[in-house]
Amino acid sequence: MRINGEETDILRSYRSNDAEGRLVIMLNNYAVFPKIIRKAEKKIQYKIKSEKEYLRSHARGELGVRVQTSGTSDPTFNEASTNIMIEDAFKTGEVDKGLLKGIKDASVYEKDIRLVSVMRMDFELLEEIIEDLDENDSKIMKQYLVEGRLFKEIADDEGRTYEAIKKRMERIRAEIREEILECLEMNCRGGE
Repeated sequence: MRINGEETDILRSYRSNDAEGRLVIMLNNYAVFPKIIRKAEKKIQYKIKSEKEYLRSHARGELGVRVQTSGTSDPTFNEASTNIMIEDAFKTGEVDKGLLKGIKDASVYEKDIRLVSVMRMDFELLEEIIEDLDENDSKIMKQYLVEGRLFKEIADDEGRTYEAIKKRMERIRAEIREEILECLEMNCRGGE
């Protein structure tokens, strides 16, 4: 089952799934998962920055047009500060309350940031587990997950039968599942 469409669909699916479901989502979208995470981050960052700019403009009585004033406000510093706070939030999953102060639906942004942080952490663990497999198993999994090669193609390259590769892939997936599931379950507590 591949999940196509917007990263918001993946975020929604990831949020609502248990550890087993999250593993399936990551494996089925392995080649594009880092891109999905980056796109989600960029969209959330864009929305937060737009909301903050709207609040600043509204507080100055502007109609949404950014104008450099001679006041003590430093828009460049404010933007740099916001960027740093957002980057830290995505790394740690913890949002500085000042980042979302006054923003409508701040709790939604906070939950999305936490979820993206968890997704990145989960995926990095999955990558590490796949990398640490036996060299041949790792190679086969990467051919399947990253390159999108079919079992038959892998079997032909390995000089094995389709059934042998299929059974080997099932064994590898079970090994990955056994190693990662406990950690994923820890991040599913509380729905995030």
